[in-house]
Amino acid sequence: MSAPAWRWRREDEDLLQRLEDETVLGRLFRHHVGAPPGGERAEPHPRAAGLVASARALPGGSEAVDAALRGDVAKLARFIEAGPMRDRPPVFLHHVAVYYGKVAAVLEGAAPDAAANAWMRSLAAWLALDEERTYLASIEEAVLGASRSGAKRASPEGRGERAPLEVLADLGKRAEVTSRDLAPAGRAALLALAWVSEAGRIAGVGEDATRRAEQAAERRRNAALDAALAVVGEALDEANVRGELGSNGRAILTRALDVWKWSGHDEAVEQFVVDRLATIGWELYRARAWDALRYAFDPFRPLIEHFAARIEGDPASKIAFAGPCAQMFVFLTDIEPIFARKLELAERAIRICPTHRNGRLNLASLLCDQAIAAMGATALFVRREELERIEALLARAESLYPASTELPEAKAMLERCRRRRIAL
Repeated sequence: MSAPAWRWRREDEDLLQRLEDETVLGRLFRHHVGAPPGGERAEPHPRAAGLVASARALPGGSEAVDAALRGDVAKLARFIEAGPMRDRPPVFLHHVAVYYGKVAAVLEGAAPDAAANAWMRSLAAWLALDEERTYLASIEEAVLGASRSGAKRASPEGRGERAPLEVLADLGKRAEVTSRDLAPAGRAALLALAWVSEAGRIAGVGEDATRRAEQAAERRRNAALDAALAVVGEALDEANVRGELGSNGRAILTRALDVWKWSGHDEAVEQFVVDRLATIGWELYRARAWDALRYAFDPFRPLIEHFAARIEGDPASKIAFAGPCAQMFVFLTDIEPIFARKLELAERAIRICPTHRNGRLNLASLLCDQAIAAMGATALFVRREELERIEALLARAESLYPASTELPEAKAMLERCRRRRIAL
């Protein structure tokens, strides 16, 4: 009697595809995270292979999955990342949101910038799901039951909107709990909170949805930065009470530079540093401690430059910070030994804040010094264009700060030049 013929069943086909999906998921995950720090424990659960299965059902998805089976995982990664996400089915979006959350959690300790990108993409998927409204509500009903005794049922809209806000709240907590030690995981969270507008763009959601998410993210981000800077502020206040701000202020405030780098060069940190550095600067300026002033300012030059470029790039919305930033350049002018560089710094202060009193006084004084030096260097004869250049320097100095103490001497010297020398 012959053995029964073996037949390929539908169940076998399903099993093979499921195993292939799990294989592809593993390759995709390693494409994004490399060798996971936690080994096999960090690998996504096999159920997460639903991402691959749902990708197969989309136009172009089967080709991307097949390419991954052949070793070209990058094609599938690009397929999953493609926007606008709101055009994708909710089941696929749900898988994408959870998958990128897993990638971010694995990467946040070792590669915070890559983790931030993954958090941002996870948030983009949640935002797109929020636009769909009904999917998450149906999941909640399936898990908790259609009728929950004693529980107030939220509308589908309210349930959906909670998801992006909960992601932002989680990122805020991750940033705040690391605000003391400035751990990489906190940097990943802060960067992700700063990239919400990009998440909205990838999601393809409306301006209102993006703005709500941005506002929530800003609150969370500010809370974490306030916690990180509170230590610095308290230490500076204590040093000021003890009369040690001039001697110890620099060492204390350099901690804020670590916060600045940790936060991805956040503007709020720049505002904090400029405000506190001005207090230290005035303390040393009044003491005429020029070497100490130079020593105090040196490590903060990159931050000051970054803050200035930010203001120059958007002067209308940054007008409130133009004055404090200009004062930084006044201090830098005072401690710069090279005259040409002093002049550049003084001009920068005026460009940042044209009405800044100290900046105008400083530049007027330097213009007078430049004119006096030019007149002192002239021989018996002075060319007419040189005389006109000197007159223009003094005219500008007077327009900047008419009460400049150097102006009377410079004007008197100019009159002597006019009377005693021949202008060619």
